[in-house]
Amino acid sequence: MATTTSTALANEVQTIYDADFWIESQKYLYFDQLAATRIETGGVKGNIYKFPLMASNQPNATPLDELTDVVPQRLNGTDIQIQLFEYGDAVEVTRFLVATAYPDVYQQAAQLNGYSMAESLDRLARNTLGGGGIQLFHNSQTARAGFAGIDTAADRLNGAFLEKLSILMARSMGIPTFDDGTLVSIMHPVPYYDLLQQNANARDMSIRTTPEMLLNGELAAWAGMRLIVTGAAKAFWGQGAARSTSPASTTLAAAANIGDSNIKVTSNSGFVAGQWVTLQDAAEPGNTWVDTNEFVLITNVGTGGAAGGGLDIVAMDPGPGEAGGLRYAHAPGITVSNKNSVYPVHVVGPMSLLKIASDETGPYGETVVTGPFDRLGRFLTFGWYAILGYARARSRWNLRGEVGGSI
Repeated sequence: MATTTSTALANEVQTIYDADFWIESQKYLYFDQLAATRIETGGVKGNIYKFPLMASNQPNATPLDELTDVVPQRLNGTDIQIQLFEYGDAVEVTRFLVATAYPDVYQQAAQLNGYSMAESLDRLARNTLGGGGIQLFHNSQTARAGFAGIDTAADRLNGAFLEKLSILMARSMGIPTFDDGTLVSIMHPVPYYDLLQQNANARDMSIRTTPEMLLNGELAAWAGMRLIVTGAAKAFWGQGAARSTSPASTTLAAAANIGDSNIKVTSNSGFVAGQWVTLQDAAEPGNTWVDTNEFVLITNVGTGGAAGGGLDIVAMDPGPGEAGGLRYAHAPGITVSNKNSVYPVHVVGPMSLLKIASDETGPYGETVVTGPFDRLGRFLTFGWYAILGYARARSRWNLRGEVGGSI
């Protein structure tokens, strides 16, 4: 609970860092930006709120009989329940750091909290969407484990499958569109890269955007859909088929820590520099999503065993440090393999994801500065705090195609 004096920041000073928090947070929201949001008065943890959704009745195109009364239809509706929970995180700043650092440490703390809040809420929104909906497999696959995109180009995303999701499925099933008549597809950069490799016409879409509504991460438009491409999108690392050429699989021989750029494996057989491999904490069948599975690029192969040279790696989503090492810690014994990965391609509208936030903290939380509480006034805590919840609307308003990838 660090500070430069024996008291917390003055209100007028904290306002400056609140702005840094907000500015930093908004550019990292990809899934949350699509949520239909409602602010509830007096919302507290544990309260359950309802989103009423009315269902369409059958059309009646038959002329009325002058002497016969109309037969009314039942008014059908569904209540989507959303429970509020508390979310938040914090960093601690020391008085010594503030006194000796060249940059504005308080500003950096506010920006870090903004990024933390955005990534945390976006992860909640992403996983809520991924927990249900209608699932469609590309190239006649029947399960995630069948995809072999590295060796089979037909398993990768193409324009025909994207159009099937957008035109044949989404619009036929009546997914509500945005004000300009478009839907949104969100995907990882890998399937988007595969899409662009098809032909010049596919690349043309990446130069067309609609300026009236440009979303975070929007790179292109295709078949009435805005394409949002972000590394924050889900990927099922190593959940596809085993490689048909040069398959490799082993286990972690020693614990791997956050930031490590070298991992110890039981055997290095089959692994070569330039391969992408998965550190799998747990399998991901169906709607099971494991956020700590990691995808890493091998840069050098040493010897096997807990005391061996191991594998030098760079993580696709790296953790702290300059080496680009692991973002999460992993226990000995987990699987390390070069199996194919699988990528969800979401198609949603403005009512596919619902969000309720308490007016106590608002839709994106608030900055919190507390302390100092120690005797010398050396520690001040910068954090963010939010009371909110997410839910899916109707399943048919949430399509998830799945495809293989070239890596």
